[in-house]
Amino acid sequence: MTRVVFVVIDALPLHLVGDAHTPHLSRLAAEGGSNPEGGRAVLSTATYPNHASFATGLAPADHGILVNRVWDGHEFRPASETGPRGETIFTAAHRHGRTSAIVVGDHHLVGVMGGFDADRHWPPGGRRPDVAVDEFRYATNAAVIDAVDETGLIDADLCVVHFNEPDTVSHRFGPDSPELATCVRQTDAALGELLERLRPAWDDTVVMVVSDHDQELVTAHGVDLAAELAAHGLPGTELRREVETEGTAALVMDGPPVERLRELDAVEDGRVIDERNTIVWGQPGVVFGPWLDELRGSHGSPRCSRQVAVAGGGHAAVADVATALGTARPDATWWAPTITRLLAT
Repeated sequence: MTRVVFVVIDALPLHLVGDAHTPHLSRLAAEGGSNPEGGRAVLSTATYPNHASFATGLAPADHGILVNRVWDGHEFRPASETGPRGETIFTAAHRHGRTSAIVVGDHHLVGVMGGFDADRHWPPGGRRPDVAVDEFRYATNAAVIDAVDETGLIDADLCVVHFNEPDTVSHRFGPDSPELATCVRQTDAALGELLERLRPAWDDTVVMVVSDHDQELVTAHGVDLAAELAAHGLPGTELRREVETEGTAALVMDGPPVERLRELDAVEDGRVIDERNTIVWGQPGVVFGPWLDELRGSHGSPRCSRQVAVAGGGHAAVADVATALGTARPDATWWAPTITRLLAT
């Protein structure tokens, strides 16, 4: 029977994947397969829209999480409170009579990915755990590995694991910093610990390792996009709640056409998502919303869309997954239907 292990290393940049910084991940890719160009994130290239797409196989317009907070008809609420629309890999596992477990460094992802439907989830209740945390108060890689053991995650048919530390370090020091390179090596070591725990049932196992987005260097102070729109007399932004910032991108609800939004100095371009929502992104170096000057990296724009895309393991199905990865560059919606097909076998 197939065991599927889906691992997300948050903000792992593809250019650091190689023997020097990620020997365990590189070995997994060499034994299985990968796409050398990586995968593609959905817009916005933020953590929660992409994790919702990982879990559902749906684009943000369909699962409802366009940025890290969700409009509920009255206000923007945390995506962890609303969860995604659509069937998730956890409900699909149940449909096929399979067990599932999720352990995440960012506790909000339990709700964002629909992880409350898993047989086991950690942290309990999707709340910040009483364990070692990083500078942004997310569980460290070591705490995640401990939780893998405590929950018995590897005994499940579907195992979802999230390591958060590279995202925090990239925000703090920038995506090309030596601090991030060091963190990536440490995170790869944690991945190696997880892979060792999987070895006893390796012949039954398909491992998928991805990242959710890249990051880009921030060089400008946070731009108040709602104020910029108002200053230009553009319609649809009389209430500040109609703009939700997301790092180097922002969501504009019921706003002007993209052509008008491009007139703003801080805006490089935008894309219409549906009849109400447009995602815009800033010029290189520009970040939207309140921002701490000491932070050097962010995401949200298409410039951060490159993801890591690796598959390995000892199961016979790995060959087909690897071939598919090498044939066409996957986006974040590719993984859920692939996982669901594997769980059906």
